[in-house]
Amino acid sequence: MTKLGKFFIFSGSILFIVAIVLIFVVDWTDLRIKKEIRETVQQQETIKENATSVLKEVVEIANELSGITSGAVFNYEIVDTDGRSANFGIVQYADEVKGEIIVEEHMVNFREVGSPTSNTAEVDRATNKVIAMHRTPADFFGYAPGKDMIEATVLQFVKRAYPEFTRIESTLEYIPGTKTNPQGINYFFRWNDKQFAVPDGLDMDIPPFIQVGITDDGFIFSYDNTVALYHNLPKEALRAICAFVEIPQSDDSSLDPEKGEVIIWFSEYEPFQNRYLVLPFEPETDFAGCSESAKTYLRYLPDEPIKN
Repeated sequence: MTKLGKFFIFSGSILFIVAIVLIFVVDWTDLRIKKEIRETVQQQETIKENATSVLKEVVEIANELSGITSGAVFNYEIVDTDGRSANFGIVQYADEVKGEIIVEEHMVNFREVGSPTSNTAEVDRATNKVIAMHRTPADFFGYAPGKDMIEATVLQFVKRAYPEFTRIESTLEYIPGTKTNPQGINYFFRWNDKQFAVPDGLDMDIPPFIQVGITDDGFIFSYDNTVALYHNLPKEALRAICAFVEIPQSDDSSLDPEKGEVIIWFSEYEPFQNRYLVLPFEPETDFAGCSESAKTYLRYLPDEPIKN
């Protein structure tokens, strides 16, 4: 066989091997992309199912306490699986109008089908807790049970929809109110958390609060709870906040290593007097992302539960 023939055979073999490798790479890439797409779709479906389930539970509690025991229809549909909250946000304002979002929001947003655009619901993806539920008031009783019974109903609702409420109720500022409309009186019961703080230079859109709206004949038509959000901020949110912290001498802190958080109370220092900050406790990263002031403070905390 001539050298030229050997060359063509060798070249053909190389091209054949390259073609096989390319086919394999293309097939493998295609399989990987398809797998990622399937996993993304499955993840989205899981998010939808979980959010719908917890919202149904809260709606059913509201219906039960409103006196609706049969015939109720769950009338919400998902409009966004990665939306924002109407009442939650931590931002840094460059001026009085323009603000940069510091803490990312990931809400599953719902709307009540065939109702006003204000009739929406929100479920936090990180905690799978209902943050808001608004629906059209139903005029179905024509009987007003009185403010005391209305208030008792609302308390039952909040304790069942948000079990942590029992533990923190005494720390919240309670403000009841009413609003008269052509159909009667709507009651609004609100609890503000005035102790949660963010560092200087950051602002909360609306400080943490819980509010329930109920008609004078006992129909629960609205529920908002950003306390659940602020009290359960994900680690990436705590890290973002930690970058802005300047910690003075503090005389009180509590550490939860399992949760990876430390709560710092300020009893005297303005503007945080009698308020607290929540920071991430991650000594394994040397508190990456935190300000130097926060790092200095956190480095000297023992890696065990404390109460100073």
